[in-house]
Amino acid sequence: MVRILCASLLAALVSTAYGSEPLKLPAYAPSSGTLSEALQGRSTQRKLTGPALSLQEVGQLFWAAQGENRPGKRTVPSARAKYPLTVYLLSEGSTSLAQGTYCYLPQTHALLKVSEGGPSKMLAPIKGMQPWIANSPAVFLLTGKPERLGASPTAEYFTYLEAGAASQSLLLQATSMGLGCGIAAGLDLNAIAKALSIEDEKALVVLPVGRRK
Repeated sequence: MVRILCASLLAALVSTAYGSEPLKLPAYAPSSGTLSEALQGRSTQRKLTGPALSLQEVGQLFWAAQGENRPGKRTVPSARAKYPLTVYLLSEGSTSLAQGTYCYLPQTHALLKVSEGGPSKMLAPIKGMQPWIANSPAVFLLTGKPERLGASPTAEYFTYLEAGAASQSLLLQATSMGLGCGIAAGLDLNAIAKALSIEDEKALVVLPVGRRK
């Protein structure tokens, strides 16, 4: 498998190596409902079903987690605006988005396909993987590279802090869209990173998303 590299400056190199071009996402469209309603409705859902997320839905969720809401700046706070996070999606595929693993490019609000495998192919073989995660129609993965914040003793702390903010943004956006979602715990994050060939990144948060049963 081609090693997953997601920095925007390397997107052209990866797309050439993998034989794909970045897929432009639809523009973000405000969801109905208020923030208070999303907070009230948010709960971890482990019984998730398809159909898998559409391209529009995927775009909404990526934008909420790491999208740009003004030139060069994103929806969640980041220490010194260094943005150490990368967001991936493992999708079982829908009519508007083919099955595969994708990397989000915030600067262009686009996806780069980095693998043909979705959750069932990429996650199910991992020892101890919980079935509700591997069977989910979509799984988001947040990774971080604390070194992007420089040689600072607080780099790892700020990376985790940003991951928490991005996770909550994605969860609330999913809730406002009527989707089921949750943060998956008790996982071998190192094994997930290895399965996706991203050992140079620290896997931080796994968020399965789908339709509520």
